[in-house]
Parts: sequence; C-alpha cells; structure tokens
Amino acid sequence: MKNFSLIIIMLAGFVQFSCSQNQLSQSEWLTKNTLEFQPNGTYDFSGLKDVLKNRRIVAIGESTHGLGEFYAMKSALVMYLHKELGYDILAMEAGLGDINLAYTDIDSISPKNLRDYTLFGNFKAKEVDTLFSYIKQSSTTKKPLIYTGYDTQFSSDYFMIKLKRLLEPLDKTMADSLSNRMYAFQKSFRASRQHDSVGYIKYRDIYIKNAIDIGQLLQTKKDSLIRTNMISNMEYLIIRRTLDMFVRSTDLSYEDRFQGYQLRDKLMAENLTWLLDEIYPEAKVIIWAHNGHIEKSFVEGYDNKLMGHYLKERYGEDYYSLGLFAYEGEAYEHWTANTVPFKNNDSTAIEFRFMNIDKDAPFLDLSNIKPGPSTQWLFEPVTGFELENGRNIRFIPTKRFDGIISIKHSGIPTYNRTN
Repeated sequence: MKNFSLIIIMLAGFVQFSCSQNQLSQSEWLTKNTLEFQPNGTYDFSGLKDVLKNRRIVAIGESTHGLGEFYAMKSALVMYLHKELGYDILAMEAGLGDINLAYTDIDSISPKNLRDYTLFGNFKAKEVDTLFSYIKQSSTTKKPLIYTGYDTQFSSDYFMIKLKRLLEPLDKTMADSLSNRMYAFQKSFRASRQHDSVGYIKYRDIYIKNAIDIGQLLQTKKDSLIRTNMISNMEYLIIRRTLDMFVRSTDLSYEDRFQGYQLRDKLMAENLTWLLDEIYPEAKVIIWAHNGHIEKSFVEGYDNKLMGHYLKERYGEDYYSLGLFAYEGEAYEHWTANTVPFKNNDSTAIEFRFMNIDKDAPFLDLSNIKPGPSTQWLFEPVTGFELENGRNIRFIPTKRFDGIISIKHSGIPTYNRTN
C-alpha cells in the first residue's frame, strides 16, 4: 500500500511538472530557449558550437540589405565561424567574376579596395570594414578565410577591367569596345522596364554575343595564356564560367524577361554547387545573402524556387539557413537611395514576438523543435518585415529557416559618400 501511495505521489508530481512546462507562454518559452548573441553590448556566438558542429554550410540571411547592425553582426559572426568553428570560405552575394578575380590579386589590394572592387554599392559600408581587414590579414596565414562570390551579375567593374587587359594583346578592337558591349546589360534591363521590346532584344543580343565571342576567343588561346602566365587555370575557369552565366542569365525572350529573377537564384545555386563540389570540395562554407535567397523553403503564397531551396535539396542537413530580422529602425532602400523607417508592432510578426523577451539579439535554433502548446506558432504562418520582398511577408518559421536571429533596433549602414 505504501508503494502504491508513493507511485501516486510521483505521478502527481510528474503531471504537475508537465502541466507547468506546457503552460509556458510564448515569451516565457522564447526566453528559456533562445541564446543571447549580444550580452553587455559585445558579441558572443559560443552557443553555436553545438548547433553547427555537423553542418558544412551556414547560410546567413538578412531581412533587408540596408541595416548597419546586420552588417556589423554578420561580419563578427563570419570571423567567429572561421576562427572557432573551422569554416574556410566566405561566399558573398556579389559577382562571381568580380570577387574571385579580385581575390586572386589580394596581395596587391588593400582591404578597402577589396571591399569596393567586389561588392554592390549597398554593401560598401563601414560596418564590414573589420571583416575585409580580417580577410586581407588571414590571406597570408596557413588558414586563410577564402573570399568568393556566386552572383550571375557583375557587382563592380573589376571583372571587366581584368578582362579588358587580357583581351588587349589578343584583339584590340574587342578590348576597346568591351565597356559598351558589357553595359548593354543595363540598357536591356532599362528597355524591359519601359516595355520597349525592340530595345530589349537589341541590347540583350549585343550582351549575349559579346560573352560568347570572348569565351570562344579565350578558349582558342587558353594554352598559351596559361603557359605565358597571362592568367592561371583558376582565373581561366572563373572567366569562362562568368561569361557563361552572363549568357544563361539573360537569354530570355521579351515575354519571359521577368523570369530572370527566378533564373538568377537557380544559377546562383549552380555556382555555389560548382564552388562547393569542384573548386573547394573539402571546405566548410559561409554564405552571405538576403533571407529570400538563403531560405530553405517557400514563403506563403509564393512558389518560385529560390537559391536556398536548391541547396537544401542537394546538401540536406549539411545546409543550415539562418534568417535575420529586426523589430524597428531605419533601413536603406538601395534602389531609391531613401531611408525607410519601420517598426513591426503586428502581433503576428516574428519580430514582435522576439521583442517581448529581455534579450537584445536572441537566437533560436529551429532545427529540432517539436510542436507543442508553447511552440505551435512556429509551425504556423507569421509575418515579417523584408524590404526587398515587398515589406510584409508571411511564412512558417520552422519550414523556412533552421534558425532565426531577431535584433531590436538598427539604423542604416554607414556609407562614405565621398568614395
């Protein structure tokens, strides 16, 4: 009888414990299950060691390309992943040709120029300067942070400048007209926006023919170029692949021209797969991009297949997608050069839910969470602010990302407009 009474007491205690666990509010559960990445104003990413120990690829997103705190945090996180967790490669959302050719010249390029010769304008901010100094410094060590890119577009003039120098002794006419033929891309894009089918086709064809003609010329001269040290084999591979991407990313009919956005993601995934499987097959890789590119599955009401979808399919549990959000602040809208204030007070917003806990930069690992009374909302649609994706979107957190960081506040990046 005593044993029976003891069992009853134990069961009662277990039920009471279980109920208390199940009755945690969303905020209480988040407080208990999130890591603070910015205690006392300094970054501390040590909690990621167990989360990422078996992941080859960490894809770090951002809800907009226009927040300075994102750039500062991501720069610090990249350096931590390289120093402490053995990640070898940083792959930025910028030109395949621009970054990779600039990195081959890193011995003669300053950190600031490495930044400015490779990135789109909205990334050229003070908040990433420490990262580029680190890339430069590490390049002379036994364990460099290798810098690469994967975008189908050119993000600077570096690829074109290098290509022109290469072409001058081979075909002076082609070299002298290179700039005009390369910038046919912008003219074609402008014509497509203005519903000018004649202009779109004209400039598209100039751009495509330019890439094909240069590719064929270089192929015939490959052996002599490499033998005379005009270029390395790696530079040749990068140039040829970049030219191929120029063709494939723009070879669209006028009617299909707006499919280029989805095609870009497919081709960026192909470039990353090429880098991961052929160029750096043993390396651990950090990917820097927008949330929309690194997500592992679709947002609600949008079924276009994006870069992260392809990578998740191919690499499975090796791929970890980390979404970044911010509750309030001012974002830089790079296509208008305007400052956009935002504050997400919607009760369904992911940022609002994270705002209710006493942490400045909470991180939540979603990869092993199960549905329950305190977590069901993570398996249902929430809203989020993503400037480049139309501002307000709906998505299921556990379906879209493997992890989430949500900061409280950020202003725009710090730009030096005199540069």
